[in-house]
Amino acid sequence: MKRWLIPSYFVIFSLFFTYNSSALTLPFCPHDQSAALIQFNSSFSIDCSGFRQPSISRAKTISWEEGTNCCLWDGVKCDTETGNVIALDLSFSCLFGPFPSNNTLFLLRHLRQLNLAGNDFRFSPMASQFGQLTSLTHLNISWSSFIGKVPPEISRLSKLLSLDLSMSGLMFEGHVFENMVANLTQLRHLLLSEVNMSQELPDSIGDLTSLEILDLPVNHLGGPIPASLGNLTQLKYLDLSDNNLSGVLPVSAFNLRQVQFVDFSGNKLAGSFPSQVSELSQLSILDLDRNFLSGRVPSWLFSLPSLVLLRLSNNKLTGPIDQFDKVTPLEEAYLQNNEIEGPVPGSIALLVNLIYLDLSSNKLSGNFDLDKLSKLKKLESLTLSNNALLSFTSESKANYSLPNLLSLNLSSCDIIDFPDFVRNLEGLRELDLSNNRIHVIEANMFVKLKELQRLDLSHNSLLSLSNSGNLSLFLPNLGYLSLSSCNLTAFANFLTIQESLRELYLSNNSIQGQITKQERTWGSNLVILDLSNNLLTVVEYYPWRNIKVLRLDSNLLEGPLLVPPPSISVFSISNNKLTGEVPYSICEFGTEIDAALDLSHNNLSGVIPKCAGLANIAYLDLHANNFHGNIPDFCVNENNMLSTLNLNDNDFDGPLPKSLANCLLLEVLILGNNKINDTFPYSLGNLPSLQVLVLRSNNFHGQVTNPDNQSYFSNLRILDLSHNNFSGYLPTNFFKSLEGMMGLADVDMAYMGDRFQYYTDSMVLTMKGEDIVLERILTIFAAIDMSSNKFEGTIPETVGNLISLQVLNFSHNHLTGHIPSSLGNLVALESLDLSCNELVGEIPSELTGLNFLEVLNLSENQLVGLIPQGKQFNTFLNDSYAGNIGLCGFPVSKSCGRSEPPPAIFDEEEVDSAFGLDWKFVMMGYGCGLVFGFSAGYIMMTIRKPKWLVVMIQRAGNRVLRRFKKYR
Repeated sequence: MKRWLIPSYFVIFSLFFTYNSSALTLPFCPHDQSAALIQFNSSFSIDCSGFRQPSISRAKTISWEEGTNCCLWDGVKCDTETGNVIALDLSFSCLFGPFPSNNTLFLLRHLRQLNLAGNDFRFSPMASQFGQLTSLTHLNISWSSFIGKVPPEISRLSKLLSLDLSMSGLMFEGHVFENMVANLTQLRHLLLSEVNMSQELPDSIGDLTSLEILDLPVNHLGGPIPASLGNLTQLKYLDLSDNNLSGVLPVSAFNLRQVQFVDFSGNKLAGSFPSQVSELSQLSILDLDRNFLSGRVPSWLFSLPSLVLLRLSNNKLTGPIDQFDKVTPLEEAYLQNNEIEGPVPGSIALLVNLIYLDLSSNKLSGNFDLDKLSKLKKLESLTLSNNALLSFTSESKANYSLPNLLSLNLSSCDIIDFPDFVRNLEGLRELDLSNNRIHVIEANMFVKLKELQRLDLSHNSLLSLSNSGNLSLFLPNLGYLSLSSCNLTAFANFLTIQESLRELYLSNNSIQGQITKQERTWGSNLVILDLSNNLLTVVEYYPWRNIKVLRLDSNLLEGPLLVPPPSISVFSISNNKLTGEVPYSICEFGTEIDAALDLSHNNLSGVIPKCAGLANIAYLDLHANNFHGNIPDFCVNENNMLSTLNLNDNDFDGPLPKSLANCLLLEVLILGNNKINDTFPYSLGNLPSLQVLVLRSNNFHGQVTNPDNQSYFSNLRILDLSHNNFSGYLPTNFFKSLEGMMGLADVDMAYMGDRFQYYTDSMVLTMKGEDIVLERILTIFAAIDMSSNKFEGTIPETVGNLISLQVLNFSHNHLTGHIPSSLGNLVALESLDLSCNELVGEIPSELTGLNFLEVLNLSENQLVGLIPQGKQFNTFLNDSYAGNIGLCGFPVSKSCGRSEPPPAIFDEEEVDSAFGLDWKFVMMGYGCGLVFGFSAGYIMMTIRKPKWLVVMIQRAGNRVLRRFKKYR
């Protein structure tokens, strides 16, 4: 919603290039210009298959033909009198390849409009020759994979009206931006989203008095917002979001008469709002989310005549919301996660156009009655969760109703009795009363709520359903019900006849007993059933005929495995006490595409049945059992779907099956802690999606040699070969091929396995015998552990190219030579262990630039000289260097006999871990006996993570990524 104006401007910009030509009215374009275009086109290959916007990508230049009039070519516009090429629109034209500085495009000196957006120029620098096109009025090279510095010659384009360099990996250095602003005084549109500026916004920005669009999000801008912004009287769109701007809200920004969109979210702006404003009559959207604003919410915000969306969430706003006295068009108001106190103001009834209202996570108090909102007939969503001081007792007996209210969230409001006003919300479809202290639920409470589809009563630990009656009579459309963590001991009677239910969550209760064949069929329409973390002991059969997702993990189930019916696509029965062999009928499981099967953490034994019927399984977790024998052939069927395979902690032996090389969708392969006897699996290097390979604690042997294919393991993010018998030199070219560990800017904040709704991949970090569970593996996480093998020779300099590494462990080998200074390039590194080798020489001073380094172990080597000082190196203890008798200086006791710099002040802000791990605590007191690495952990199936948690983690991850880029 917040970027709603940009697409419309992009369309307008594209209209500059729309041109219907006719051979009868156009002269021929000059031959030299036609030839320049042909040569330009020949510089690139054409391939639309891998482009970001396949729906709008089109190979425009494929129709260009030498010897024909270029004025008739797709994307080309000529002057109607001279025939000179004056506009070129090759946006999303599937151009692929480097963009050389001597490109013949720069010969088209009559160009006024140039749009190269949405192509892939393979991280080419932006050529200074763009500055030769001095007739340009419009230039767009956004989303085109340009990188590097914006050339100073950009300032020569003094006629520019529109400039878009967004999303291309470019940066401004020195005074280039300031000089550009000084020279491009006619600019109307300036779009620089995610262009790294790392400076303050200059006061001269106020000289661009013709600006209508100023789009500068994620630019690493710091300092205050200049007051000169108030000079931009023509401004309609202003986005400075997700920077590092500080200071107070600029009063001048509230005096822009034409502005329609203002987004300052994700900065460090502080202070309070102006007491009153006289302008902003056109403002439609105001987004100040994620700042440090304080003070009261002023009444004039709710009186702006054009305001449609107001977002003040995640600040430090206090006090009650002031009363206001005007009816406004406001449709969306988000004020959650502040410290707003007092009652919900009665004047909120004037917001008659309101559709979404979120006041959650504040300190609201007083009684809340529906009559305060009775005039908000358009209201569809109301969120008041996490306001424990609000009271919901009815003060009025009137039957107020909100006919369009579809969603009501009152979770975490310390509610004891079911709120009376809820009973009259006849159109309600979603009701969240979770995390309260509700005692009783009765059927008559829902008499009028016949449209209710989703009901969340989870985490009401005192809830009693014994007298609930037949809820199914009053909730005929109920499809989703969560009673998780409600201290239930048995299935409520109404659940067996609630035919409309499709999703039922009963996890984390104390439901006991058995599901036997004598019980009648119930839940005939259930698609998702979560019974995990209960006390069930026996499941004799599965009575749910249409079930797709069934979770029985973490119960007390014993005996043999009862194979689920083929219709189930996700089945988890992990963390129980199942015994015996897996029946051959398991081969019938997985008729649905992207099926998931989790049998981990049981006592199952025997061999895995050899069957090809598992072709549709995407996620298979059998770890922590007693399976033995050879690993069966997977991916025999060429249409296999396998994405995650976890066989960790079993007794598999023999070689790896060659068929694994056919698993083209495989992302995670965890085979640690078995007895597999084989050489390094080179054939897996050609799997295009493989990101995690864990082979630790087996009997792998031989050399890991350099690959012939440069794209070998190109997407790998985690490699664990520890505790095997690998030998030979560390392969230089092997590290060169690990492209997935070589970048920071292109790493997306997500989780491995996120393409599946009900489970994600995880691992365990094992440090000094302690397991730290990463329940969900972030895609930004990168690690290499080749410890406890027989590798020899030097550490290749090429390891320094893997700049997204966070963990590197070469300990317990026979490595010699110096520590390469290139390791100082690993700007994301948090843990480095080179202990128990035969390394010599001094510790490179470049390592002091590793701002995130929390764990360092160089013990038991032959290092000499002064230990470097500064930043993180001032936090490491003597244990990091034990067994290196030639080292001197802090923190070891041996003096170097010369002046040594004192330890510097430690800046804690610079060393936050991406995963919140307290490395110093975990690793304190380690030595050569440390066994550091990855054990293949259990894969936890997760269902419906709370949205607030997901958002919080994503924001934290994005913050880490931004800081990583800062130190590149």
